Amino acid sequence: MTYYEILGVDRNATEDEIKKAYRKLARKWHPDLNRDNPEFAEKKMTEINVAYTTLSNEVSRIDYNKKLDAETAHSSRTKQSTTGKTQTSTRPSAKTATNKSSHIDFGNVQSSFESFFGFDPKTKTVTNEDKLNTFTKNKRKKNPLDTTDFFEKFMGIK
Repeated sequence: MTYYEILGVDRNATEDEIKKAYRKLARKWHPDLNRDNPEFAEKKMTEINVAYTTLSNEVSRIDYNKKLDAETAHSSRTKQSTTGKTQTSTRPSAKTATNKSSHIDFGNVQSSFESFFGFDPKTKTVTNEDKLNTFTKNKRKKNPLDTTDFFEKFMGIK
């Protein structure tokens, strides 16, 4: 379900239409007003808040629309052709290419940290050796946060 569907607005909706739809849904699903099923209402409000936050910000809305367009293009490439065979593209979709390098999931910061820095901060296990210790790929450090090499290169000392 898209954020537009969650808010019940058209993709070309104005900021005012999005705000009105959000307020209407917030009044309907706010957990304080749904005492008979507060867990479901809270889940519903979380969806509504995420959708509103994304669509009310011009930059995030443009990014979200690009993501929707990429998903639509990807799904149309994988639909069955008239011969009954499934067609798939060997090129990575735009969604895949951009999300691997620049997507930060604020809902799961640990995962984003892990994919960016190359190690899990809680367990201290290395998940991507290439991103870790870029200055000394030959030797592996015991502490993933050790910045000695960076400091030495920056200061020009050894």
